[in-house]
Amino acid sequence: MFIYNLALYLIFFSLFQFISFNFKTLYSLQSMGNTFINKVVTISILSMAGVPPFIGFFSKIFIFILLVDANFFILFSFFFILLFTGLYFYIQNIRLLNTSNPSSLPQQHTVNLKVNPTYYTTSLFIGFFLTFGFVYLEDVILFFY
Repeated sequence: MFIYNLALYLIFFSLFQFISFNFKTLYSLQSMGNTFINKVVTISILSMAGVPPFIGFFSKIFIFILLVDANFFILFSFFFILLFTGLYFYIQNIRLLNTSNPSSLPQQHTVNLKVNPTYYTTSLFIGFFLTFGFVYLEDVILFFY
């Protein structure tokens, strides 16, 4: 839950970094273009989806291993189906963010970026942890025990 909440924090912190007067739907996210915020949101979504080598993958794999060890095969198959269903929706959001061309959008979608330095330091630290956290995973587990 900690890793998932950390990725959610990074997504919402990224979304609060821009002010748009006409930001009404998810389609308006396409106006971000190819920015640093777009890359941070993509890394967070990939970690939440459980794509390897992000740390979200290892947290989901640990849950699956615990379910198999406890002989909860029905629950394992239910979570496995939910994993791929959720992965489809996460990948659709990433595709929406990365395949748009801001010049082809209507003029009503204007984004005024107002990014502070706190966002850059926080997102670099959390993004590094979400991407390369598997290297420090043993230390994190030992910290909690």
